[in-house]
Amino acid sequence: MDEYIEQLLELIDKAKGPTYYSLDNAEIDSDQPINNGFNLKSANEFIHGHCKKISAITGIEHYQFPPKDKLSSEQVIDLLDATEELLAHFNLEFVFPENVPDAVKYTFIIDHWDSQQKYSSSAMVQIETCRFEDNKCPFPDFCSICEEFKDKDDNHHPLSVGQIDFDNLIPAKDEKRIRVEVDKFKELIRKPTHENFITGIHNYCDGRCNNCSFTDRCSSYSINKELDEATFSTDNEPSDDQLLVILKATSEIIEEELQKRGMDASETLNELTNEELCQLQEKHPLTMHAESYAEKVKRWLESNQLEMESRLIAADDDEIKKALETITWFQLFIPAKVARALSSVEQDDVDEHINYDVNGSAKIALLAIDESLQGWQTFLHHIPHKEDSLLNLLKHLDKLKNNLELQFPDARSFRRPGFDDDSL
Repeated sequence: MDEYIEQLLELIDKAKGPTYYSLDNAEIDSDQPINNGFNLKSANEFIHGHCKKISAITGIEHYQFPPKDKLSSEQVIDLLDATEELLAHFNLEFVFPENVPDAVKYTFIIDHWDSQQKYSSSAMVQIETCRFEDNKCPFPDFCSICEEFKDKDDNHHPLSVGQIDFDNLIPAKDEKRIRVEVDKFKELIRKPTHENFITGIHNYCDGRCNNCSFTDRCSSYSINKELDEATFSTDNEPSDDQLLVILKATSEIIEEELQKRGMDASETLNELTNEELCQLQEKHPLTMHAESYAEKVKRWLESNQLEMESRLIAADDDEIKKALETITWFQLFIPAKVARALSSVEQDDVDEHINYDVNGSAKIALLAIDESLQGWQTFLHHIPHKEDSLLNLLKHLDKLKNNLELQFPDARSFRRPGFDDDSL
């Protein structure tokens, strides 16, 4: 077997030169870089290109690879490294979850050696290793993303140890100037609400201010606009100083409000036992379902990076771009709003105000899911050869929507301030 492995490694090395052929049978000099720049022409060639078996692209047949159980650990590693280098030479890459062992990777690659794949001479083509189907995980011992996203017993967050030192979160830098800006921001927050503002409108919006017709009636937008125009903000992105000012001003306001009620912030946090905090940290199954969706979006985009880049470059209309913007915008928005809606579900003393906020948060989560479902359906229309993984993502998100509607039957009828008010 050792002699055969050596011969196979030599064969794999020879497959990379002196010349090889692209999918359109054009001869390519292996001494030249395979990546010659990705542009509109490259994108169109990739989108409209034909699929070929990996074995036909590389010139190495499936039967030439020995099964894993016939190899030593060292031989598996040597063959895997050589095979991945060969694939990379032809701009092909299998995208695996973290922590998948070499032996499992080798077996998976060989099992899919005759799978049909597109080729690009200008950029790396990612090959999906997962179809995001919950009950058919190819790596059940090494990936649990479909089952749950985070460990419910993770108690390492600062809240879980019983205290947060707000002062230590604020680095000491130009304290006099920071102090002036903190006071300015606190005054901005506390100033009387403009009579034209719609109370609570910002709590149940999708956060896309550029597309909103109510910015002139939103107190949150007004504050953020004034904050952006403050002297410590120099560009469109929040500066370090700006974030420090927001954090310190907010923490001071919280502490001052607690003091008005005869409560001390440090004592209040210390009164919470670790057991109570662990209960607060425990996640609802729907929260984990939403977080799992966010991670699946990340994995799918990583596994289809060139596909999406090609579509964005070559698209004749904005459908793909809008769908991608929608999906990525709501990727983390959905689990955040689901978690907020569920935060009070198990409380014994849910009052009218809390119930109002719960339904409002659930509604905006459902609206975000509706838009995301439309985005995935757009992908499905334009990228039908990715049907398996796209349908499973649609199924995952649709299940989340249905369960959320069962959990909050009144959410759809919630009237969002401003947005659902016909008189405005």
